[in-house]
Amino acid sequence: METLFQILVYPGLLWVITLALILIAALGRSARGSQAIRNTWRALRGQGSLPHALSVVLSLIAIGLLPWPASPFAPIPQLDLWRIWAFTEASFLVALAPGLLSSLPAASRAAVREAQIGVSGRAVLWIALLVGFGWQGATLTELGPLLLGAFAALLALPAAARWQPFGGESGLGLGDADAHLRPEDVGIARWAHNLRSVLLITLIASVFVTAPTLPWWQQLSLKLWLALAVALVGRGLRDAAVHRTIQHALRYCWLVVLPLSVIALAGRLWMGY
Repeated sequence: METLFQILVYPGLLWVITLALILIAALGRSARGSQAIRNTWRALRGQGSLPHALSVVLSLIAIGLLPWPASPFAPIPQLDLWRIWAFTEASFLVALAPGLLSSLPAASRAAVREAQIGVSGRAVLWIALLVGFGWQGATLTELGPLLLGAFAALLALPAAARWQPFGGESGLGLGDADAHLRPEDVGIARWAHNLRSVLLITLIASVFVTAPTLPWWQQLSLKLWLALAVALVGRGLRDAAVHRTIQHALRYCWLVVLPLSVIALAGRLWMGY
């Protein structure tokens, strides 16, 4: 019975889909849940873009595997960082397949651009997340690396999630990789992209908000409030940021955010907790 609760309710399918729809709405994106689920099911059966359908499934699994607080109704599976990393990266990389395999030069160019910026952003993001995983610091001094890691993760998020100003070069007439899909596949591609954004938002919120002394529902509330705040910031970036070229994007990831992530990780390792 506990296993069914984990799979179907919390932190399973019901929890993941409800959370995804709330955060997608906070991002200002279309959140037609029933239609998106039907399109995903059809694509898995060969009636749509299979790579994007697989991206949806992998994203949902990864969200369920995040370090959510344990409820009294059923224990939470043991945290496995490598499994979370594998499902997260697979959800991003599989979605690039249509663009990378396309015979259209514009689609291939857009997909390569997304891959370069996305991988750079997520590499820096994972370094910052290592600071928060299993954090047990208690003093204000020990809190410093955690706050710096969280700040670096938030700075890396727009590049990792393909938000503006690091999104498709629509202003230059190139568009993003999804713009070159068949019209019937665009919907599931957008849904998959939104879910990947939700995955990264919840990854940051679930890792960096740690309050083991509070009841599980209060811990969960704190994580949700941070996730909502980050989603609303992402919503504000949609039209308020000037588009960056790939050179600026890569310099931003490796010369601005990476040093902050490395300093935060070094601080945690030096303090030995």
